[in-house]
Order: sequence, then structure tokens, then C-alpha cells
Amino acid sequence: MNYIISFFIGGLYTLSYSPYNLTILAIISLVLFFAILDTDDIKDSVIKSLLFSIGYFSVGTYWLENVINYYSNINYILSIFLVLLFILYLSLFVVIPVYISSYLKINFKLRKNFSFIILIILITFFEILRSQVFTGFSWFNFGQFGLESPFKYFFPVIGVHGLTFSALILSLTIFNILKQKDLKFFIPLLISYVIFYANIYSVNWTSNSEDQIKVSVIQPNTLNKLSYKKNEIIERMKILETMTYETKKYDPDIILWPEAPLSLTYNSLQNNFYKNILSNIEPRINLITGTFYSVDNKIYNSIINISSPYSFYHKKHLVPFGEYLPFKDFLHTLYNNFGLNIFDISEGDTAKSITIKDFFAYPLICYESIFSEESLIKNNYIDFILNVSNDGWFGNSLAPHQHLDALRMRSLENQRYAIRAANSGISSIISPDGNIISLVPFGEKGIINNVIYKKNGTTPLANHGYKILYGIIFIIFLFGSIFYNINTFRHTLGADR
Repeated sequence: MNYIISFFIGGLYTLSYSPYNLTILAIISLVLFFAILDTDDIKDSVIKSLLFSIGYFSVGTYWLENVINYYSNINYILSIFLVLLFILYLSLFVVIPVYISSYLKINFKLRKNFSFIILIILITFFEILRSQVFTGFSWFNFGQFGLESPFKYFFPVIGVHGLTFSALILSLTIFNILKQKDLKFFIPLLISYVIFYANIYSVNWTSNSEDQIKVSVIQPNTLNKLSYKKNEIIERMKILETMTYETKKYDPDIILWPEAPLSLTYNSLQNNFYKNILSNIEPRINLITGTFYSVDNKIYNSIINISSPYSFYHKKHLVPFGEYLPFKDFLHTLYNNFGLNIFDISEGDTAKSITIKDFFAYPLICYESIFSEESLIKNNYIDFILNVSNDGWFGNSLAPHQHLDALRMRSLENQRYAIRAANSGISSIISPDGNIISLVPFGEKGIINNVIYKKNGTTPLANHGYKILYGIIFIIFLFGSIFYNINTFRHTLGADR
């Protein structure tokens, strides 16, 4: 029965994320997980953690089946198998910490709660590792639960991985207070937690500015295809052109198009299509778009300020199996057998900044927004975050909501406004505290006209990275080591007498 419960409480945790935002369920899920996890039995604890992880990551990655069907000729059964295989891979980042903590508890005769503290530390570190190994997959982090809650004030200080650690520690504390166990350890821990929270609550780490920026975000709601006929490309051009001219009555400073709304390169359209549009809008307006960019026989996935084309950004963190095939020369036969035929996009090396008239924007293209450390704004004079994306590959699933939440976390971690244009949604404007100011829903065509403000300065997370989190982890581990070793020592002395 506990095995079935493990699976369902893993799924329960995901209801704390958008579009449900039932934050309390994350804590309930973890409290129940600690209640049923028996670290005295390695096999039992591994099975339970595996089922918990499968329940959790299934919700986070089921939509990959839709992506695989778009990108390849793989049959349905094989695509399901590949998704299940990936879920098992992601589950290892929870199962291995559980195995290690259970092994240490049994072989070094650790107290149960001390083994849980080790487990929490390991899960946090393994989540950070997951964001880096094999180019990283920092999607569906446990810390995402804090977005629609008072916990969001932790983001600018300890980031999403710090929220993961926070959720685990708080849940273990609640679990032990309910059981009236080890209160001399957990009550001081809870008090320290509250004091730390009180000192960061509602703090503006970045400086406010009265300089407003009028933006128009365009969502054309054009469907994804691997190849396009000439008439389809022309139709897309007409949609973008018409919607761009519709913004004239709003008189924006910036018009933002989504990621690569046209399958043609910027270079091939620069002197005709783009030139024609620029001639029909006010010269002071900056038209920004995601686009493919060709140079030196390489193709980049880029953001370009069409109004000032010397200002551009080429995507650095590419999607494996989406924008390039890892070890393509070595594994080309295998890829051909699987029906994977991806045209390689080149990795960019441009600066993480785009100049837009008198403003400086921090560019993130699609997949890049899911990575916390790579998205930290260390430049005091970056005014806002600019994100283009193409979430049509996900289909009408939870993934567009999950992807939007990633950008909301980046806004919180950097305390910056973010503007986002996606081909089929969800396009949005996000405030520095992670709230959605306005949006165009997935699968709808529309324009967002709104105002954002410049924000300067840097957050503690941007200044120090995850060093603050590592310091907190070290202090709690040291406190736990002293507390449980002293108690064990006293227990041993008492037994000898």
C-alpha cells in the first residue's frame, strides 16, 4: 500500500505548480514522503523513492511524447518508451540520494533524522547537478512550488534550488513537530527559519526607476511544422506585418516578436521584408524578433534588434536532440535508424545583452530560461529580461505553463521585469516579484500592450550565486552533526553504566 501512496504523493506535489498553484500540497506531499520512507531498509526506501519520483516526473515530462513526434519519424510505442526511459533517468536524481542516505544510516548507525538531513542536502545537490550534467535539464525543480506563495521572497536570495532545500527542511521540521520528536533540534531550526524569512520579506534588492518602457508583445499563434511551403511562409509574414501595424495606436517603444516566427534566415529577409516593415513604423520604435541568423556557413538561433541590427544575441544553451544531435558524427547511423534528422544549430558566443535604444535587455531564448545560474544578471545596468520562445511543440499540455513559470522564477531571482513573446503562447509581461501582469493564453492570437519599468542593481543571488545556500546547508549540517553525535555519545555512555 505504501508503494502506491509513494507514487500518488509524487504526483500530488505537482499540483503546487501552475496552473493549479496549490502550494500547501508540496509541503503535505513531502511530510507524507518522510512519514513512509524507511531508511533502515535500503531496498524498500529505493522502491518508494523511485515510485515517488515517477509520479512526480511523469507530470513534468509526459508532453515530451508530443515533441518526439514533431521532431522524428519514431512510432508511438517507441516514443512512449523513450519518455519512460527519460523519467527513470530523472528519477535517479532522487533515488541515488535516498540510497546513499539509507546506506550511511545502516552502516554508520546514524539517527533517522540525521539521515534525513543528509538526504535533503543530497537531493538539493543532485537537483543542481541535474541542471548541469549532459548539458542540463533544470525543468520541474522542487523549488518551483514557492512561486504563488509567501515563499517567493526566498528566490532573490537562495534561488530555486534554495527553495527546494527550504521545502524539504520545512517539511521535515513539521513532520517532527507533529510527532513531538527531536524538538530541541527542530524548534531552534524553525525559529531560525522564521528570523531569516523576516529579514528578506518584501526587500527590494534592486533599485526602482521611473523610466517607463512601453512594450507591445505579439503572439501570432502560428502552428509548428518542420517544413513550410512558400504560401505558408507568405501567410505568416502577412500575420506578423498586420499585427505589427496594429500596435501603432499604442505607440510602443518596443515591439517584440516570438522565437523564429519565420523559417527563413534574417539575412535573406533583411533588405526586403524587414526593411518594408521598418519603413511603415515610427523610426524611434525598436522591432525585436527571434530569428535564424546565417554567418560563415553557420546557422544561429538568435534575437535581433531589427531597428538596429548590430545589436543581436545568438543562443548559447542549445536543446540536445532539438537543435543539435550530440556526438552526431559518431552516432549518425543510430540517429538515422531512429528517424532523427535534426539540422544542427551553432552555439553562440555573443554577450548576454541587447541594446534597445537607451535600454539594455538581458536576452533568453526559449530553453535558456529554465536555468537559474546561467540566467543571473550580474550587470547592474541591465534594465529588464527579454525572452522569446516557441512552445507550440508542447501541444496543449501543462508544459507551456511550466515554461512560463521558469521565466517568472528568473524575474524573481533577478528582480527584473520580463517580457515574453511565444509563437502560440503563453506570451506575457512579468513583474519583478514574479507576478503575471498580462498574458495571451496558449493557442490564441493576440497583442499585449503594457508598460514596464527599468530596474537596476543586483540581487544577493546574482552577486553570490548559490554560495549563500551552501553556507546555510553547511550550518544546518554542522548543527545536526553536533546535536545527533552528542545525543548518540550520551546514549552510549548511559548504556555502559
